[in-house]
Parts: sequence; C-alpha cells; structure tokens
Amino acid sequence: MFKDFETTKTHLIELAEIINKFKSEAVQLRLVELLFNSAGTATTSPVTPESAPSSARSKPKRKPRAKSAQAGQKDDSGVTKKKASSGGGAVATLVKIFEEGYFKQPRSIGDICTHCEINLARRIKPNEISGKLGRMVRSRELSRTKNSDNQYVYSNA
Repeated sequence: MFKDFETTKTHLIELAEIINKFKSEAVQLRLVELLFNSAGTATTSPVTPESAPSSARSKPKRKPRAKSAQAGQKDDSGVTKKKASSGGGAVATLVKIFEEGYFKQPRSIGDICTHCEINLARRIKPNEISGKLGRMVRSRELSRTKNSDNQYVYSNA
C-alpha cells in the first residue's frame, strides 16, 4: 500500500493540523480524498482554508418545506382557503373572561391564570396574557392599580 509507512504517517500528522483548520467536515473529507487520489503526484502549493475547492465550500441545498395545514387547504373545488382559527389561545381566553364580566372585581395576573386553569381547564402562563392586558389598559377597557402586596390588579374601567 505505502512504500514507507512511517514517512507517510509523519506527513499525515503534519497535514492533520492544516486539515483540521477547516470547520466543515465535508471540506476536510474532500481534501483527504484529493490527497489520496493524487498520492502519486506532488503538490507545490500548500493546503490552506482559502484554497479549498469551491464545490467543497458550498452548503448542500435543502428541499423546500411542505406547506402546513394551517397555511391553506384546498376544498373540493380546488380553491385554497385559509384555515379558521380555533380561538382557544391564551388571548382569546382572556377576552372571553373579560366579556363574561370576570373583571368586576380587581384581579391579579396570577388570579387570572388560576381562574382559567381551574374553571376553564386552560393552563395559561402570565407572559402569554401580559401583553394583551397592557393593551386593554391603554385602550381603557381595563384599569390597573397596585394592591397591598404591591402587585398590579386589573378591573373594569
């Protein structure tokens, strides 16, 4: 296979430092292939990251993702239509309890989350509704004050 294995081993150890400078494993493999394919011919230029073959530097192309069911569905006539929202998100739940009069009494954001979890079987995180609560305060749908625990409480304006 190799005439002088020890000499080849020494050369490979020296080349390993240069080849390992490339971050892409594909480039590293391509360089090793080029070295072994041209084992009989001597190269005069040193191997550097800048002299990597352009085919080895390019990223592989990806297949485009399939459209999700929510993006659009075709009905029987072949026309694409948007899927209607189910309206079961955290903001929709907040709007629902607002319309039902839940904010007649001052409620903290923790109270709102607990109410939704216990009475509506909807687990809501405070960060999911804090933005909507702020918008409702700015639009004067709700008012916000601090309670004795120095927490904000929301009530009907």
